[in-house]
Amino acid sequence: MVYREQMPTNKLWIEHTERAAWDSVDALRERLLKAESRLQALATGVDRMPQLLDLLDEAKQKYASDAHGHDEIVAQLLARIERLQAELEAAKTPEPTIVSFTPPPPPPRLRLDSDDLDEPRRVGKDDDFDLTGFTQTMQRRCDEAAGEPPRDLERLLTMAESKLDDLTELDGPALRDAAVELAILAGRIYGISKIKP
Repeated sequence: MVYREQMPTNKLWIEHTERAAWDSVDALRERLLKAESRLQALATGVDRMPQLLDLLDEAKQKYASDAHGHDEIVAQLLARIERLQAELEAAKTPEPTIVSFTPPPPPPRLRLDSDDLDEPRRVGKDDDFDLTGFTQTMQRRCDEAAGEPPRDLERLLTMAESKLDDLTELDGPALRDAAVELAILAGRIYGISKIKP
């Protein structure tokens, strides 16, 4: 008895096989069309091929010296164009203005044993403040203050630091008054520092 192999007759299997065959045919057609279009492009520019190769060699010497092959030359040229284009766009975009609302850090305090404290500041013609008026106001305030000023250096330093912290929140006349009070405290600290060894 001879057994014959029978083709499967499952309808789904037949449809699947037929679809796969058509997909293969479509893929082959697409590859064939792409190859034909490339061949046509090459055929129309065959007479200019030597010029193209010369230009690629020149571009390699100037911009892609480490490239191996014409495809790498073109790839490096494209990368360079993209980078330059990005730099150009970045240069056209203005930098955003950053506004900081935090007060600037206070200047460093001079040490009490600093020689700078002994030297009076010379007032030049360009100075935009009235040192004489400031000194007179400070003297008047000091004379008007009732009670004995504190003699404790640590307490005076704490009061001066507190007054200095308050300056950032003031303006106008209140700022001027706080500056005079701070100067009086500074004068008292200076006097006590002269007495103490």
